Amino acid sequence: MSNVIKIVATLRAKPGHRAEVEQALRACVKGSRAEAGCIAYALHVDIDDPDRFVFIEAWANREAIEQHKTTTHYETMAGAVKDLLEHREVLLLEEREG
Repeated sequence: MSNVIKIVATLRAKPGHRAEVEQALRACVKGSRAEAGCIAYALHVDIDDPDRFVFIEAWANREAIEQHKTTTHYETMAGAVKDLLEHREVLLLEEREG
């Protein structure tokens, strides 16, 4: 069993705020990918529902995730979208083999 933690984070923009939310989320990608514990960090947009954004991430361990939450780029993004989201769900996933 791998200790890599995968995250699927789903965020839905409030009506009329899609562009603002996307801009803030995109601004967080480059800095996140540069973090020591980041294995993968990708932003997606739902083809059938463009107000829904999905981050698919992989982190070396839980400590890396906690460190990520303290970075300037993450805090800036979180602050920018705080009042612009209708829904937010974050799943921390651990792969099970067999």
